[in-house]
Amino acid sequence: MTRQTAIARVLMVAVFAPSGGLSGQGVAEASQGRAWWPWLVAALVWLIVSGTIAMAVSNRLDEHR
Repeated sequence: MTRQTAIARVLMVAVFAPSGGLSGQGVAEASQGRAWWPWLVAALVWLIVSGTIAMAVSNRLDEHR
């Protein structure tokens, strides 16, 4: 596995794993009749922010290749 592939895999996990956990927490809150939307908003914000950072890191690595 090349260095770029390893970094890409780490970035994928760093972006999608936490958002899945936040979404799951939202589902758990909804099943208990509590407010679920803050968890889904947090998951969406996480995806946007961490995805933007991951794209910036990936582009930066491609420029140095």
